[in-house]
Parts: sequence; structure tokens; C-alpha cells
Amino acid sequence: MTGPDHQWRRWGRRGGTATRWVATVMMLVAAVLLAGCGSGSSSQAESSTAGALQLPADFPRADVPLIEGALLSAGGSAGEGWNLTVQGSSTITAALDAGVKKLTDAGYREVQRSTDGGNQVVVLTSTRSSTTYTVEVGSVAGAAGGPNSVFYQVSRS
Repeated sequence: MTGPDHQWRRWGRRGGTATRWVATVMMLVAAVLLAGCGSGSSSQAESSTAGALQLPADFPRADVPLIEGALLSAGGSAGEGWNLTVQGSSTITAALDAGVKKLTDAGYREVQRSTDGGNQVVVLTSTRSSTTYTVEVGSVAGAAGGPNSVFYQVSRS
């Protein structure tokens, strides 16, 4: 099964269930927290980690605009989808809103927005050159990257 409907079923969003997404975001937060362990200070972990990370080689940079800032984590592939964590630059006051605006300005359409205990997610979709992208942009209260961190889950069909 392909297409945006497949993504809804894959992540368990049918019927208003946001539990799987929140669990996924929490796992991403744990991964970022663990990546920073043992560095002595969070600013050292962020700067050394961010300087060493790059977007996956097959990430659709031209089709999926991201907020400006330090890349804290990046993974995935075209076949599996990509997951990223970006810490917004100091000029961004509301990273989630900035991420959503950047996507909608590029022609993405918002299809769902949910909040659960301070955790937020916005799902957007767009078709570019006969490829449909579904982008989940989220923020988690108390994220290791700070309040200006945004999590992206990107898939294509």
C-alpha cells in the first residue's frame, strides 16, 4: 500500500490515536539525550555533534525545506524515510511554527495538528515532480536540544 493513506495507517493515526507518534518522538528524544551523555556539558555535545552531522545523502533538500539551525541528529533513507532533529537558530522564537511556515510557504498543505501533554506534531503533505512527501514536524516539551528543537519525520510515496 502506498500514498498518504498508507502513512496514516503506518503511524497509527486513524481514529485519533496519537500515542504511537508520541512514543516515536520520545524515542527520538531519548536518542538525543543519550548522544549527549558523557560530554561534560550540553553545549559541548551539541556543538561537536552538530558539526559532525550532515543530512543523509539522498535527503530531498530541494523538496523539503527545514528551519535554519544546527542538525542534532539525522538518519534514514529514501526507502525507509528520514528522521531529523534540528535545533533552531537563536533568531527563531518558535521553532515548530517556523518549521510549519517554511513548509506551507513552499506549498505544503497541513493535514493534521495534535497536542498531547506539551508535545506537538503537525503533519503536512505536498506532491513534487510526481513524488508525494509527508512531513511530520514535532516538538517535545523538555527536549534535550532545548525548546527550539524540532523533529522531522519525512516519507515519500
